[in-house]
Amino acid sequence: MKTVCFLLAVMVASSSTAQTPVDQLMYQAYLQRSQSLWTKALETQQAESKTAPTDFPKQLRLAFVYSSLLNGSMAMPDEDFFDAHVDAAKKLTKKLIDQNPKSGEAAAILSGIYGNEMGYSPMKGMMLGSKSSSLAEKATVLEPASPLVWRVYANSKFYTPAAFGGDMKEAVKALEKCVALFEKSDQPLASNWMYLDALAFLGQAYQKTGDHAKAIASYEKALTVEPHFEWIKKALLPSARKAAQAN
Repeated sequence: MKTVCFLLAVMVASSSTAQTPVDQLMYQAYLQRSQSLWTKALETQQAESKTAPTDFPKQLRLAFVYSSLLNGSMAMPDEDFFDAHVDAAKKLTKKLIDQNPKSGEAAAILSGIYGNEMGYSPMKGMMLGSKSSSLAEKATVLEPASPLVWRVYANSKFYTPAAFGGDMKEAVKALEKCVALFEKSDQPLASNWMYLDALAFLGQAYQKTGDHAKAIASYEKALTVEPHFEWIKKALLPSARKAAQAN
């Protein structure tokens, strides 16, 4: 899987802890890397959000689904698919930030979208890097209890070069906090693609800091939730085990 800045988000704007049809669509889209399923998830959420155009939580939920689709495009990868949706995603999220400047999750979503843009076009780092990092930092102050916020902050520390503020140890801490917040929340972990992805990237961060045992444990935890998570099963976990044996 291409190493790009992934946006991971909590189930913002959900009044129920049950998985919704959109959640299930996104979960399968993530596992299958399916453009059609991401599109169906977005269209379903658009229809729901259209019924309440001034309802902030529902519109924030739509921004989250948009950003999740953008993330999914990068795992395929499909830049044309990304380009078809990125402007609408940014426009909506910026509008939400203007409406509610204290929404850390809205700030985190925009930070992640900028990260996705840099993933496809590294030269945009000159223009978007500081914006993305600043939004991620701001989000941790505004909503420190949000798994989304810590996931995006971790992305910033994971992918930013050390010379510009990146720090893999800080990424580990942020990912550990993200996973812990998911596990303490009343959101279901089964069929939660964001939780799985957080575990996958926590494992990678452990490996980059030389802690292969913890990497293996993180990957194995993910497989207890989703035994068919092929990225971990066939790539990340075998790599971690091989590295552990070599040390």
